[in-house]
Amino acid sequence: MTSLKAVVTEILQSRDFKVTEQDVYLLAKKGDVEVAACLIGAGEERILPAFLDRFKSFKGKKLVVSSVPMPEIPPDKLDPNLVIWDRESLEREIGRTHLERMLGDRDHGLVDELMADDYPKMMTQDDLNRLEGAEVGERIIRPTIDSRDVKEIGMRTVGGFRQRLELVPYYVLDYSCPLYSGNEIVGEERGRLAVNALTKKVEAWSEKLEVVYSLETGHRKADPAFGPEVAEELVRKEIMRLHTQEREIVRDEGHVTLTERKKVAPRQDDVHLDHKGIFYLPVWCVEGIHGVMIINAGTGKIVSEDFYRL
Repeated sequence: MTSLKAVVTEILQSRDFKVTEQDVYLLAKKGDVEVAACLIGAGEERILPAFLDRFKSFKGKKLVVSSVPMPEIPPDKLDPNLVIWDRESLEREIGRTHLERMLGDRDHGLVDELMADDYPKMMTQDDLNRLEGAEVGERIIRPTIDSRDVKEIGMRTVGGFRQRLELVPYYVLDYSCPLYSGNEIVGEERGRLAVNALTKKVEAWSEKLEVVYSLETGHRKADPAFGPEVAEELVRKEIMRLHTQEREIVRDEGHVTLTERKKVAPRQDDVHLDHKGIFYLPVWCVEGIHGVMIINAGTGKIVSEDFYRL
């Protein structure tokens, strides 16, 4: 049986890392990137605290690979440079490595995130305290379903055999605007809208969505296809569409109450927008023998299905 150490060494070497052993740990280096790896198999959970203590001053990435359920990491041991590969992530990475060897075509994998500067990192409680009340910019909606749930859903629907987690960027904006009937202000609207930064679709966005700053599950993060100025223009147009309507206006004139139907609408120049930054919505993309499916990982709802015609 191939050892966990041999598997992780092969994966790192597939991205041209030079790998050496140091006691029970692995050290890998590629250019300026350094990685210290702790490998946890059955009955080896006890080595994790020792690894975190030994490499607490290590400036490179600290990789924890576990083929068993991940041992709990105390909050004070969380580190911005800590990267976790669970069993599911490891299985997918093994598959990627073998496919690359057979096909000669490189695909994005977990090792690439060890070298990326934009990969969502683990944050300590001190980091979160410093960010309180500040504009964070990029946040990830907390997934409510994991890869096991997705496998079950995929098998029941499209006969899923492959799945991947994608982070879709959204520009999120709060807005407020007075409503006019002619030149008279007759009300005000407030809300929160989000623009899919890939498709330009404008959607309602809940203020109650819980966010995280890192994901343990391997994933790909898409970059916005356009800038915030475009998102602002799209939101203004959507606000005009949502809040332009016919309303009954009731007026008291002496002893007579008059009811009139009048057009009520905001004015684009009076719409106030507050940019909340970029949020990333995690979606599961599932391929199966009967079709493909997209699942919103934040809600667990299937948002798209395309069945193959047999």
